[in-house]
Amino acid sequence: MGLRRLELLVLERCRSGTLTFEEGLQLFHRLLSAKNRAPPILLFNNLFHAFIRMRKSNNYYATIFSLFDRLTETPRFSQSLPNVCTYTILMGYCTQMSQPALGFIYFGRFIKAGLRADAFICNALLKALCSENRIHEAVDMVLNKMAKLACTPTVVSYNIIIDALCKKGEISKAFRLLDQMLLEGLVPDVITYSSLILGLHIRGEIRRAEEVMQQMVSRGHYPDVVAYSTLINGLCKNGETEKAEELLHVMSSRGLRPTVVTYTTLIDGFCKKGLLDKAVETLQCMVSKGIEPSVVTYNTVMDALCKERQTRKAEVLLHVMKSRGKDPEVRTYNILIDGLCKMNELEKAWKLMDEMVSKGVLPDTVTCNITVDALCNKGDVDGAEKQLYHMLDQGVTPNVITYNSVISGYSKLGCWKDTTRVFKDMLDRGIQPDEITYSSMMDPMCKQGQTKDAEKLFDLMVRKGVKPDVVSYRILLLGYANDGTVVDVMNILDRMQLCHVAPDHLIYNPLLIRYAKNTKVSEAMCVLNRMKQEGVKPDLAASSPLLELLLKMGRVDDARDLMDWTSTQNDD
Repeated sequence: MGLRRLELLVLERCRSGTLTFEEGLQLFHRLLSAKNRAPPILLFNNLFHAFIRMRKSNNYYATIFSLFDRLTETPRFSQSLPNVCTYTILMGYCTQMSQPALGFIYFGRFIKAGLRADAFICNALLKALCSENRIHEAVDMVLNKMAKLACTPTVVSYNIIIDALCKKGEISKAFRLLDQMLLEGLVPDVITYSSLILGLHIRGEIRRAEEVMQQMVSRGHYPDVVAYSTLINGLCKNGETEKAEELLHVMSSRGLRPTVVTYTTLIDGFCKKGLLDKAVETLQCMVSKGIEPSVVTYNTVMDALCKERQTRKAEVLLHVMKSRGKDPEVRTYNILIDGLCKMNELEKAWKLMDEMVSKGVLPDTVTCNITVDALCNKGDVDGAEKQLYHMLDQGVTPNVITYNSVISGYSKLGCWKDTTRVFKDMLDRGIQPDEITYSSMMDPMCKQGQTKDAEKLFDLMVRKGVKPDVVSYRILLLGYANDGTVVDVMNILDRMQLCHVAPDHLIYNPLLIRYAKNTKVSEAMCVLNRMKQEGVKPDLAASSPLLELLLKMGRVDDARDLMDWTSTQNDD
């Protein structure tokens, strides 16, 4: 085949979109071995571009770069030497394959080759810098270094950096760069504004994002689907679903087709505000417009319905979803199983789990937690434990939440041998207990007058490196308020402060209420004095029972002091 026919074949195959990597390699080598006349670098550039469009794995980049090296090392014709376009393609590929450092090396080779930089190769370098999070170097390049290379920054140059700054949350710097861009006489485009809208959305500055969109329209640039979807998402997160819906209508009226993500975002916004009718209506609307809801869309509505105890509607939606060819995933089943369990419809939940397994959707840890917790709440802790081990047999890995449900269930029933056995099994499987695990065992112990034993468990928790939370301390304090001395209570309060957990109204108020209930007025006054020293005032629910007890016991002066102190709390 003559060189001319080979050149035409290369161009045709590169433009076809069906060129394979192996075929491209063959054409590359045939061009390299051409005799008499030099194949223009344009052909090699086309092949490089085609290779990159294939988006092969990282294993391919070494081959592509070795081809480039062959082109530079043994050029028989000057026409075949890499030009600025070749280097730009290769540098872009470096960034695409997450190898920006290699892109810097190729830029160095470009400078060494004595080629003149243009905006395209500078933009490739800017992308590499931004992908390496060297944004400030990229800014310096646009503002200073590009001029030294006799290259003028373009709108694309500024867009690359503005986008990187916005994604990093450095909005002020992005707007300063926008001002510089305008001073240079460059006109921001849709991409510029879309990046700014996204950046403001990330920071939760929805008002400013709206202003940028209005500014964008006033300058003759209409937002694209991404810009609208970003702002709709921000408005929904801000709870402004009416504005978001209005924006969706504006978007549609301008000929832009909302995506499934746009609709799902709005539906999620309605669900979070409890506007389930609007959510279902929007779901029906998107279907009527030929936009097929995704599994995520259905999951969003089903989850909201189940949380509002509307499991019947959620079941109907599951059938609709399946009838439209959408296969439920494990999260879909978990949502409905959880909803049914919370409605105490365990038989239905179990049938749904059987269906799930028969469809090849394997239960996960969340499924296990839902079903185990449901059985514990029903009082069937033995059944919950069996379910836990059944899930283990199915290859599902339980977590601390699973074990906490069973441990809490047995503890509440006073089945300490079972509690200890499950706790030991948890440790044997390498699952570390958390503060909830220990608290769920301590609470029933304290309620049964075994507060000293509960404190031993508390000490074990500390030794194991688990930091007690306010709930753990409160359990012990209320236990000692029932069957201990005020010294025990003060010791626990001291321990809290030593561990940098400041006792507050969540600790003191229940303690005062418990002492008042147990008519332990002296102990209550000791706690009250400590509260005064620490500047923590009881609320009405805590002070009223104590006030009533003081008056009943004839301690009028103490009652008056308590009234005077608590009555000033709103003035502090």
